[in-house]
Amino acid sequence: MWHRLKNIALSLKTYGILSPDWAVRRETSRALCDRPPLQAHQWFEVHCKPYGIDPSIAHFAYSHLARYSGLPVARVMPSDRLEADLHWTSVCWFDWEISLCDDFFQEFGVDITDRLYGWTPETVGDLLRFLNQALGDR
Repeated sequence: MWHRLKNIALSLKTYGILSPDWAVRRETSRALCDRPPLQAHQWFEVHCKPYGIDPSIAHFAYSHLARYSGLPVARVMPSDRLEADLHWTSVCWFDWEISLCDDFFQEFGVDITDRLYGWTPETVGDLLRFLNQALGDR
């Protein structure tokens, strides 16, 4: 019985360590509220099309990055720094990179696992260009 209680306590502690920092997520979302929200097609036209990002990558990023981070991607810009501005590792679940690789493979049939690990994008634009390049390499 004690062993089971100890496992439950450790599971709860681990969950807290691996889950997003909800306070940082709320604070970051609040900071983005000054920007106008863009619909997916507007976000593509304004933030992706000028840089040659494929529409399918823009749509993928628009929906999936919001799911990983809980942030309003409709208000995010490519120049936003993942860590300094969006606090990415604090607002995302610990396994967001695994989810990104799985989702990208499901959507496009391209395995980005080896290319992503060991590489740390500085901005949202860096990540968009990375995904766009991966799609182009297939």
